[in-house]
Amino acid sequence: MSRVHILIIAVVFTALAFAAGCGSEEPTLVLTVSPANAKVSVDGYVHPGESPHTVTFKGSGRYKLDISSPGHKPVEMMISLERGEHLNQTVELIQDSLQIAGPIDPNAPPINQPPYQDPLQIPEGPPNGVETFIVNISSRPSGATVTIREPGVAYRRNVGMTPVSIALPSTGATEVLVTMAGYANHRRLVVAPRGGSAVNMDVLLTRKKSPNPPYPIPDPLVQVDPPPITDPGSRGYISVNSNPWTVVTIDGKAVGNTPLVNFKVSPGRHIVLMENRDLGVRRKRVVDVRPGEYVRISENLN
Repeated sequence: MSRVHILIIAVVFTALAFAAGCGSEEPTLVLTVSPANAKVSVDGYVHPGESPHTVTFKGSGRYKLDISSPGHKPVEMMISLERGEHLNQTVELIQDSLQIAGPIDPNAPPINQPPYQDPLQIPEGPPNGVETFIVNISSRPSGATVTIREPGVAYRRNVGMTPVSIALPSTGATEVLVTMAGYANHRRLVVAPRGGSAVNMDVLLTRKKSPNPPYPIPDPLVQVDPPPITDPGSRGYISVNSNPWTVVTIDGKAVGNTPLVNFKVSPGRHIVLMENRDLGVRRKRVVDVRPGEYVRISENLN
């Protein structure tokens, strides 16, 4: 075999080896994300660093991308890459229309809450010239009280009862508090959405849990036979028990909390009111007490 033939064979093998090397080139993806610090995962593995991300794959195929950032709607997408392919992709995350800035204890007092001010001295809305957006607030059940504290303002103001629509400033987060007697408070921080569209806030109120009473749940009202009357001119007695506990008022005068045992009253008709404002329960009873009679009232107010 001549030197020329050997040289030709060497060139052919070199070309084939180069072609095979080019065919095995790993595919790559250059991913540009906004915001730049968004989290990027490829098939469940987080890609480090910030945008732009250069991702190198082991071979051709379909890959799953998950892109997320606090305050934005996450994006999930599939891409297909062939061997040796180089792909450029841009993803811009959309901001959520309603953001909650971190966990908030719904029953905690607002930060640095000042004394309540006269509503007549509180402005009805944002100052003139301030850009605003609309928030539509509804609740289940309806009729809840809505108060707000706007960014940079030291006081809260009442804006009405649900359902209600209000204009809030776009300059920062506004604290919205929805309250109703007997239900847990609902508090959110609301910011202006991108594009100035309206925000719809539907609140599902949950009932407060009644504390366990320090006494057994009372039985239904049972009128027991009073002891024999030894003195027709003596006073009568009223005993009151309730679940949950209540403040007892007899004839307009607060006389103590339940259980109330053998409270002395004059003979005749009496109005007994059981009330727990924190839990939103209230019950009124009218009883007739004879001289020397023992009347027992027992109510389950849940």
